[in-house]
Amino acid sequence: MIFSPGSPHRRTATPSHGRDLALVVLGTALVALSFNLLLRPNQLAPGGLPGVSLLLERGAGLPPALSQALFNLAFLFAGWRVLGRSFVARSVLGSLLLPLFVWLTHAWPALTHDRMLAVICGGVGTGLGVGLVFRGHGSVGGFSAVAIMLNRKYGVPVDRTFLVLDGSVVALSALAFPPEAVLGALIGVFLVGRAARAVLTGFSNAQCGLIIAQHPAPIREAVLRELDLGLTVLPGRGGYTGAEREVLMVVMRPADVPRLKATVRTLDPTAFVVLVEAGEVLGYGFNPHH
Repeated sequence: MIFSPGSPHRRTATPSHGRDLALVVLGTALVALSFNLLLRPNQLAPGGLPGVSLLLERGAGLPPALSQALFNLAFLFAGWRVLGRSFVARSVLGSLLLPLFVWLTHAWPALTHDRMLAVICGGVGTGLGVGLVFRGHGSVGGFSAVAIMLNRKYGVPVDRTFLVLDGSVVALSALAFPPEAVLGALIGVFLVGRAARAVLTGFSNAQCGLIIAQHPAPIREAVLRELDLGLTVLPGRGGYTGAEREVLMVVMRPADVPRLKATVRTLDPTAFVVLVEAGEVLGYGFNPHH
């Protein structure tokens, strides 16, 4: 529930706040299920606070839910001291829900004891859960809190902090688990990052084409009339010659890429074409804004 500053009256939650709450709850539940049903039974510690809790359970017998709760409470306190109350407000729900869900599901039976299947499904499930929490403007605490604090206070890049911390967890797991589990954890770190990024940037596999040609007009007309694709003309200038050039930008679905390449090759074989994958495309003809 949200209260306006200085007002004793409660403000009704807007649909966006309800959606964010649902995403945080769903995301933390998915992370907990991936941990208890797939990663933990197969001794896989793919970085992050769940990986640390797994190592503490193996070495000291500390229940993962308890260690995760204690670490997150410590991180919330440190975050409040370093980053202020706004950081705690965004992080407190996910930081407390994750150990709660881990505790509620700790006795559920494993879905599989095939280590490769577990690391794939567990890594993807964890990444999707983390991505959903971030989409809900929340945080699961753990290493993300440490990364944000180091970035704000000392300017340390966030991805570098994650690399060092996750790498340390995987390295320590080599002392507690067999080599197959360590190799699986490395795969898990990669899958968690890819799945979380996919949730945050979208699952679109659209392509963006940039075309620079000596005579762009015929290509422009063919793209608009024959291929029936949208096109944007961007101003450009040659870095060496300084000559003004048109840059044609075309966003399309993968099935349209061969037709575009064939058209450009026919009209201007010397044209310079760059094709890149667009993580997410919003707008007419693609995905609606959300």
